[in-house]
Amino acid sequence: MRAMLGLKDMDWFVGLEPADLAPIEAALTLRRFEQGQLIFERGTPGNTVHFVLEGRVLAVHWTQAGREIVYSDIGPGSAFGELSVLTGGLRSLSLYARSDCRLYEMPGELMHELIDINPEVRKAIIRGLVERIHSLSDRVEELTVFGVDDRLRSYLVRLALERGGLDAGSVIHDVPTHAEIANIVGANREAVSRGLAKLGREGAIEAGRKFLRILRPEALFRQRAD
Repeated sequence: MRAMLGLKDMDWFVGLEPADLAPIEAALTLRRFEQGQLIFERGTPGNTVHFVLEGRVLAVHWTQAGREIVYSDIGPGSAFGELSVLTGGLRSLSLYARSDCRLYEMPGELMHELIDINPEVRKAIIRGLVERIHSLSDRVEELTVFGVDDRLRSYLVRLALERGGLDAGSVIHDVPTHAEIANIVGANREAVSRGLAKLGREGAIEAGRKFLRILRPEALFRQRAD
């Protein structure tokens, strides 16, 4: 079993000395959430930022029609909640524990203090926000230009890279359900099931219960017409 990460493993704090980390860690609260538990809800005050030490978190939005849209699947080493802390506004998304998880919770005042006094933390926060913008831009393009099969292939490529690699034989553990994947790629569960089955017949992947093995990585890249 993978050991729980510490503050030194968070993207914001990589490279900081133990003497710099100690007072930061002393100001944080360790929180535990069970699978499916609400961490915070859209429209509530955003006065804390969270760091994922163990487990995974889903950022979702419920439409007026009751459809769930998954914006991101957040894993260990990452932060969330910083946007509303920076703007002083309300939470724009609801966050749920996708699995049992442990998080560090940081007061918003401390985040602002670190931005003011620590250039490395400030650069890491800016870098993370820029990467998020690029990721959302790519997703908008996929949703507006590409079909379900291509969006599914792109998602599997991203998932493989995030979880360890895209080499032939690589295994992705704790794969989201078909319904969760559908909410991420903007499709329905049946379309995702058909797309995964098609990739299986093509010999691109092997899917099992909560795992997926990459057999032919090249088959996961979008098929372009000549």
